[in-house]
Amino acid sequence: MLDNVKKPAKKKSAFDAWWSALPLTIRESNDEAFARRCFRAGQAVGSRPAKNKYKLRAGRLVVSVWATNSRDAASEAAIELDYRVAKAGKRPPGSGWKLTPVADHA
Repeated sequence: MLDNVKKPAKKKSAFDAWWSALPLTIRESNDEAFARRCFRAGQAVGSRPAKNKYKLRAGRLVVSVWATNSRDAASEAAIELDYRVAKAGKRPPGSGWKLTPVADHA
């Protein structure tokens, strides 16, 4: 009676689809466990958006941050400047930081 129960079909993962698409000679010459780890690492790196380095100035203070765009860079820089000023025992400006971009080659 239990023999008649259908087993659910196993879903094919992205790795399985990629692995089965490779030529047989490559699959036989490589370890599948190692290939799976490399595939996962490549997907993790590729899924993150690329970040650029931004340099911003607020008065005499210059801060460098890694961000995906200039708006995110400005907010990250404001957080970093607040931290630096608080660490020195001072208070950040009430009106916020006036940030200007700094050219790397200047």
